Amino acid sequence: MALKSEVDQLYLAAVESGNIRYQVLPIAEVPCAVGAWAQLFAAAASPAVPWWICGFIVSAAGGLVVEQGWRVSLGYGGADGAAVAATTVIVTGWYFSLIHIAAATASGNIAPAILPYPVKIPVDIVDPGSRVAYSVVTNPVGGAVGLTSCRVIIATAVGD
Repeated sequence: MALKSEVDQLYLAAVESGNIRYQVLPIAEVPCAVGAWAQLFAAAASPAVPWWICGFIVSAAGGLVVEQGWRVSLGYGGADGAAVAATTVIVTGWYFSLIHIAAATASGNIAPAILPYPVKIPVDIVDPGSRVAYSVVTNPVGGAVGLTSCRVIIATAVGD
């Protein structure tokens, strides 16, 4: 059996087992500074069990927007509490966009940006977790509304 087929079968078995636990971290949104790295959570706040990054959720300022696009990078490692790049970047320039009209006319939201497959973050005995950080670059197409905050979607207990 090909490795891809084995992985697909294992993933499907995990999904059907009910053992995947999704959560969004951190609880509070982390403000976004366009072009800079921001820490989502410190190593001590990360799960002490194996976990996977599945995607991220962002918020944007309201207003009249024709179309707005962003590129988000996401990774783990680096100095806790510092506004420095993650040492291991696993998502580089992930692009997504929002098409929106005036809030008085209709409502809109930004769908979670889900990665094509979850990425496992290493957890070992010495370091119970990893700091997670992100960076956003805006690509204004028709509007000038930027992202205001970000959180990461993770999964734990996959296949346990």
